[in-house]
Amino acid sequence: MKEKKIFILAIPTIIIIIVAVIGISLIFYNRNLKEMSKEDVQLLAKKVAKIENISCEIITTTDKSNGAQSVEDYKLKNGVMVSKVDDFVIYDNKEKQTLMQIDDEEKLVYTYGRYNSEIDNFKTVLLTAESLLMNEKSEYTFKGFSTMNGIKCVNFELKNGDTVFEIWMDKKTGMIAKMDTHYGKGDSQMNISVVYRYQINNVQDKDIAMPNTEGYKVINL
Repeated sequence: MKEKKIFILAIPTIIIIIVAVIGISLIFYNRNLKEMSKEDVQLLAKKVAKIENISCEIITTTDKSNGAQSVEDYKLKNGVMVSKVDDFVIYDNKEKQTLMQIDDEEKLVYTYGRYNSEIDNFKTVLLTAESLLMNEKSEYTFKGFSTMNGIKCVNFELKNGDTVFEIWMDKKTGMIAKMDTHYGKGDSQMNISVVYRYQINNVQDKDIAMPNTEGYKVINL
């Protein structure tokens, strides 16, 4: 009799657990499958403007160059950036208005009399998605959610005439994880794929220290 009573009391508990599991599953299901509007994605993309500490590797592949890749590496923290673009190291300190372009192979340092922040240019690149979404002429298509380079992303497409941008955007930070661009049609079509590999809030002071250029020839531009 006692065992029967315990079993009867256990039934409501089991039902409550099942209902709770179903409820959590439905919330997760709706959160991950609910279509995001252009306005929703715009709000997400705006988060990138607040990032002040980031390391980012940008890998660009163009089909017109036989799959050749260009790789750019950036480390930014609190208004100081060290980047590697092509064969140059660039040091940019926004507070001190200092911009140096360093050629390690030729032992040359190029300095600029008129400061033009590379940090601003880099941030413009990071805000590409926000800029594209602001174009009212672009036709927006939500394509779903997927994982890109291990990052949970919202996937959408922007079309403007013969130009199509397909973007995978980090659902948490608003950063672009990948962007494929298709220009033109037929034989004149060009396809460019850009992958962003990034980490936020991981840059240390040593990563953005001014490079040692002792013995280098300084050229003022």
